[in-house]
Amino acid sequence: MKHLLLAFAFACLVSPVFSQFHIGLSAGPNVSFWAWEIKSLGYGIDYEPAMGWRAAVLGEWQMNPMLGFRAEFGTQVKANKITGIFMFPSDGLGGIPDGTPGSFREFYQYWEGSLLVQFAPVKKFNYVYLMAGGTAGWLEKAWNKFSIIESGKASIDIKDPNWNRNAFAADFGLGGNIPLGANSKIKVEARFQYSLTDLSASDNVDASVNPLLLNIGYMHRL
Repeated sequence: MKHLLLAFAFACLVSPVFSQFHIGLSAGPNVSFWAWEIKSLGYGIDYEPAMGWRAAVLGEWQMNPMLGFRAEFGTQVKANKITGIFMFPSDGLGGIPDGTPGSFREFYQYWEGSLLVQFAPVKKFNYVYLMAGGTAGWLEKAWNKFSIIESGKASIDIKDPNWNRNAFAADFGLGGNIPLGANSKIKVEARFQYSLTDLSASDNVDASVNPLLLNIGYMHRL
């Protein structure tokens, strides 16, 4: 999957239509919203939204002042957290007592490729645009961090068959271009990715992740 995404990104970035073609980089934070339900128990894990990040290489073809197309290849970390009072069985041997405060965080890193359409609905303000499209991703690795009495870090075994490492999402957002001379511009965007696939491969678990991204990018015309 990762090799297919790399090939896709390369094919888009070597487009022969250079007159209105820009390449660039973007990066920014995200906040991921998690839904995790164990069906047989009728129980959901109350993950709190948490901050991660995304960085990508961009190729953009501006077909006309109101319509553009964009391809991206990058990596994104989606995170969650649980904070509060943790309950542990009492062992009577001086272990972690019931009611211990702490925090637990998980991080999932994806390789992603996106195809997006940009549309400026108001001709007079064509530097402001709406965007929509789709993203395909591959879960590369995952880990957790915890701070309960002591702090630590551990990897998550995503090769377990209960994990679905493929991810597909629908993208929606709003952005703006800030010109920097004749051939360069800054892009500022707010974007939501609605998950179309389940992170869990188990029939007993529904698990979805929906990130909200804030991206700032630099584009240069070839």
